[in-house]
Amino acid sequence: MKNTKKNLSSTLNRMFDLKRLNFLMDKFDNPQNNLNNVIHIAGTNGKGSTATFLKEILEAHDLSVNIYTSPHLIYFNERIRINKNLISDENLINILEEIELKNNNNPITFFEITTAAAFVAFKQFPSDINIFETGLGGRLDATNIIENKKLTIITKIGFDHEEFLGNKIEKIAKEKAGILRENIPVIIAKQSKDLALKTLVNNAKELNSKIIQIDKISKDTKLGLAGDFQYENASTAFTAAKFLIPSISLPKVKQGLARTSWSGRIHRLTDGTIFNLRKNITVIDGSHNLDGAIVLNQYLKKQSFGKWNLIIGMLNNREIKDFVNIFKNHINQIYAIAIPEQKNSLSALDIKNKLDEFGFNTCTSNSLENALKKADDKIPLLITGSLYLAGYALKFNETIID
Repeated sequence: MKNTKKNLSSTLNRMFDLKRLNFLMDKFDNPQNNLNNVIHIAGTNGKGSTATFLKEILEAHDLSVNIYTSPHLIYFNERIRINKNLISDENLINILEEIELKNNNNPITFFEITTAAAFVAFKQFPSDINIFETGLGGRLDATNIIENKKLTIITKIGFDHEEFLGNKIEKIAKEKAGILRENIPVIIAKQSKDLALKTLVNNAKELNSKIIQIDKISKDTKLGLAGDFQYENASTAFTAAKFLIPSISLPKVKQGLARTSWSGRIHRLTDGTIFNLRKNITVIDGSHNLDGAIVLNQYLKKQSFGKWNLIIGMLNNREIKDFVNIFKNHINQIYAIAIPEQKNSLSALDIKNKLDEFGFNTCTSNSLENALKKADDKIPLLITGSLYLAGYALKFNETIID
């Protein structure tokens, strides 16, 4: 076991070596350390929703906001948003070409290049607030070369990317807590695992990082994102906004929360190709881990549409049986597909073989379109299992991302 842990740590440090990105950013005079009011968010679930809620609250108070999130669903530009707009193709291409030139063929990862582009873009197009969401972890995440932070936020910690972060919740929490900085306040969202909370609190105390207590949003507040769990994310965002805006306006907070949208998260279609094809309830959700499945189960429990058909695709590093088992009682029929354009996707047959033991007559389909045609349009439909599948489905639906 000791050797396994040692090998895991060695692999993580080797794959995500911040020296590469620090070396590259030196050539740009380190824009990441010269940005206004940096908010850094890590966690397993809820990072994107929390970041977007916070962005909308701040913008409702007439503050300009730059925000960096991942992954994108349809367009690469979704990762870098400059003051309410996706970064333009022209600006993105110019920045990426400059990065390529200055990197001079040195080893670098896709996420490091993307993060470098965000640093350069946010410096070129200043805003009042700059929000950064980590990718995989925290401690060795490319975004964590930022030293000057105004506030850090840790959302709910769960099991994900165990091949990199480990299979102990304390280890995962410690990696996420790597974004904390000495004497910089932190907001810790509600945690479902006591050991995760204990680890985060201990790390904050070691760094003298004041823990800001969560100020809860009332369940009567209208949110732009579906699901009761979003009140936890909204509360975290509201707490951050109160820290940033001492004279915060509650009507403006409500305005921001109500207009928040985040594609691919319990996203009910109201127009587009899939909507027009089915003329019935269709929900797309990018959940891919157990916490995401729990959220889906809670959502499905509250609906009054009876059982749902399920179109599912998943990457081969996910436990699909455990995922579907959580909400299987709400499922009528399963249609398995490989995620298009993803070489690490489970095949439709793999999915069928893994799920047949649940007693479903799982159908395989060679495409999303084929699965949609097979699925009874008189029964509501859920498409889930991966953000990549969610993105592909939204693109197929011709959903506009802004």
